[in-house]
Amino acid sequence: MLEGIVERAKATINDGTDLALVVAGSGGAGALAGVVKSWLPEQTKDMGDETIAAIAGGLIWYFGDRLHERLVPFGFGVLLEGIGSWSEEWVSGIIDMLAKKEA
Repeated sequence: MLEGIVERAKATINDGTDLALVVAGSGGAGALAGVVKSWLPEQTKDMGDETIAAIAGGLIWYFGDRLHERLVPFGFGVLLEGIGSWSEEWVSGIIDMLAKKEA
């Protein structure tokens, strides 16, 4: 399963436009989560924005080409931002251990 995800990720960025769409998706993840919450308030009331963004981004990344091929890199960016935000607390804790200690 992981191999399929890695291969799909490798195939997502093929040119500068794709890269720009990944960046745009990352920047728009919070707004997209807000849109999803506005349309599905009952289904998303107990979910964090990062979870909603990761799910929406994953769906757009996986199925977006059925609407337009350029949705795929945008969805990938949203997915990465959602997963990054979700993991921020524990990753930041690990990185903070490297900070210089005051004497």
